[in-house]
Amino acid sequence: MKIKGIHSAPALIIVVSAMMLVAEHIDISKISANTNPYLTFIILQLICLGLPAAFFCLMKGKDYKSGLFISAPKASHFTFAAYAFLFIVSASIALSLVMYTLFPESFAGSSMDVQNSKIASFGTNDSIYAAIAFAIIPAILEEFLFRGIVRAEYSKYGTAASVIMPALLFALLHFSPVRLPIYLFSGIILGITANATQSIFPSMLIHVANNLFVLNFENYIYKIAAKHSGGIIILTFIVVSVMLISAILFFRRAENIYYDYGVKNRPSPLVKKVKKTDPPLVCQAFFSPTLLVLLIFYSIVSFVL
Repeated sequence: MKIKGIHSAPALIIVVSAMMLVAEHIDISKISANTNPYLTFIILQLICLGLPAAFFCLMKGKDYKSGLFISAPKASHFTFAAYAFLFIVSASIALSLVMYTLFPESFAGSSMDVQNSKIASFGTNDSIYAAIAFAIIPAILEEFLFRGIVRAEYSKYGTAASVIMPALLFALLHFSPVRLPIYLFSGIILGITANATQSIFPSMLIHVANNLFVLNFENYIYKIAAKHSGGIIILTFIVVSVMLISAILFFRRAENIYYDYGVKNRPSPLVKKVKKTDPPLVCQAFFSPTLLVLLIFYSIVSFVL
């Protein structure tokens, strides 16, 4: 008996979330006494994100990989990816300024740089290892998991569900209420990119570039915001301008890509048939028992523990 994607996808993320929470409580300094602590952190990510994803794919069978968008993108798609990157970065900065103003301590404390500083305190401060551990490896694993597997599980419930639901589960995985809007927005743009290009590699590239930007430059945003000077006005103007321009370019390019698909009569993905008495597909995707369990799990970990 096959399990529906609306049940299996949240169940997979529950398993991954539980493993990551356990990994967070592991004292890296003790198990990395004679090794690079960044390497230990990378291995933990591979175990928590990579192993469940690989096991899930094995359970689905060898034909499952055809729906994971593991195909080379066209050269023109990288221009689209560049627009998506600018859109994500500028919008994320705007959201970060808002959330940092509202919750300065909790927002700054949830940054990648804080985690990097903790590992660096163990005696190793290597920018290359930090980039691999906090930007490259997480981006690759998360894109395969969310824009690959989770998107494939929701694909039969329509395009909206295949974009929104992976973005929501992606946001929930990080257990950070102050960064939830940023993760949700980024996940939606990454989902649109993966669907439009029909490849997860552009979204991986965008995710890596965005992580590197956050790791290296987010602290400067905090410093500008904390001064409450004219610099914040200039920064806001630049960010909003880039966000609007990149948004126009991004959605216009997405429209052109889908127009090309229509001209070439490219077949649309199969969508689950809905009876007149059934609720909309997006609602079916959202109101599932396993997603409810994940939301409860997220609420307990984020607000109670």
